[in-house]
Amino acid sequence: MSNQTVEKDERSTFIENISYKFGYIFITFALLLDVVYRSLKNEAPWDLLALVIISGLVMSLYQYKQKILGKTWIKTCIYVFAVSFIIAFIMAFIRKLF
Repeated sequence: MSNQTVEKDERSTFIENISYKFGYIFITFALLLDVVYRSLKNEAPWDLLALVIISGLVMSLYQYKQKILGKTWIKTCIYVFAVSFIIAFIMAFIRKLF
């Protein structure tokens, strides 16, 4: 028998993926806060917002291709887009008033 140590197993891969998740969430919210900050200063935030949206689309397309999305995924996406649109509309209306 050899005494080689296992460098990477399922647990280390799982922990690695969780750390990537936390890193992605941090970067995404940092970019979104930067978008809000730029919007309040009347600067163009579209380049940063495009980074957030495109990264989400890439992840969703990869998950779709790997067939890991559940049956309620499309319904959830529609709800998220609807609520986001309503919130954006209300925020734009309030900003126009003031």
